[in-house]
Amino acid sequence: MTGGKRLADRIAAWERIVAGVEAGYAYGLDDWLNDMDLRRGIDEALDALKPRERLRNKVSIEQLAASDARFRKATAAAGKCLWGSTVAAREGWHADRQWWYFRKPRIGNAELAQDIDAVA
Repeated sequence: MTGGKRLADRIAAWERIVAGVEAGYAYGLDDWLNDMDLRRGIDEALDALKPRERLRNKVSIEQLAASDARFRKATAAAGKCLWGSTVAAREGWHADRQWWYFRKPRIGNAELAQDIDAVA
């Protein structure tokens, strides 16, 4: 993805997700994982940007950093990858790099909490 608008659109979608997490995540684990996949897509898009494209997307990247900080405040460390340890190992995901997959909402619902507890 090289188009700044597409990246900006993804970051705007992430901002909406973060607002929902702050308010209390009302959906299930599958939705949570889909939302976290969006954040991975943003990360992959950022990695692919050339220096000139990074400059062009500076405002969006700054907005992403602010949204990420809000997300971290609205979530807690899950102690595991919420896709499961098998997927994390296969994909090479680590809590220090793909941190969004290793966090859970502080305010959620009982079903989501149970599903997270059941992740191996």
